[in-house]
Amino acid sequence: MRYSPAAILNSNFKDLFKIVKKVVLKATLYHDWEENWIRQVVEIILQDGKTLSDLSEVLFFEVETNLHQRRLNSDDVYTLMVQNSHDLVMIGKHIEDAVVMPGSEFGIHGATLIVRGAPSGVSNMVKGFKEWKAPTSVSFVDTGEDNFAEMAGLLSESQSNVFLNAHSAGYYDSPRKTSLVEIGRDLDLSRSTVAGHLRAVEKTMADNLRKRLDDIS
Repeated sequence: MRYSPAAILNSNFKDLFKIVKKVVLKATLYHDWEENWIRQVVEIILQDGKTLSDLSEVLFFEVETNLHQRRLNSDDVYTLMVQNSHDLVMIGKHIEDAVVMPGSEFGIHGATLIVRGAPSGVSNMVKGFKEWKAPTSVSFVDTGEDNFAEMAGLLSESQSNVFLNAHSAGYYDSPRKTSLVEIGRDLDLSRSTVAGHLRAVEKTMADNLRKRLDDIS
C-alpha cells in the first residue's frame, strides 16, 4: 500500500517530517492498548541540521533509547526504540490476524506499508488505512502455498483425482477434448459421479475466489 509524498506531508505526520526524512519499521515489540501506544524499533534519517532532541517536539513519537548509529552515504541512520501513539496505531487494536510488517516506511518521499496476515485481517487493516487517508495504490500479493494448501485440503481424494484426470484429458480446453462419459469410463465411475466431483471442485475454487475478491474490495 503506497501513499504519495503530498498525502504524507499534508497529514498529521507533517510535524515528524519537519525533523526526519524517513522512518523505517524494524520491529514491533509491545502493544499497550489501554494507553494507546506501541513500542517499536525504527530506523530514522534526520533532516539536515536536526538532532534527536528535536524529536521531543513530536507528541506521538517518544524516543526511549538510541540503540545504534551508522553512516549511510551522506546521512546518519539512527536505530531507535520508540513509543508510537499516532492515530494509525489504533487501526490494529482490534485486528488480531494481520500486522504491519518490518520494512514498512514513511518519509518525505511518501510511504509504503506492508501488511501481512489472514485475508480478512489484511482487508480490515487496509480499510482502516483508507479511512485515515486514501492510498495512492494498493497491491495484494498471493501468499502462495498456504492458500493453495488450504483450498486443496477442502477437496476429497476422489474429487482431486477426478479433477486432475479431467484436466489432463482436456475437459477444460476450448473446445473440450473429452466428455464426462469418457472420463467416467477411464476411472470406472458413472457420469453423474464425475459431474458431481467436478462441480464440488469448481464450487470450492469459486468460493475461494469470491472470498479473496470480497477481501480486497
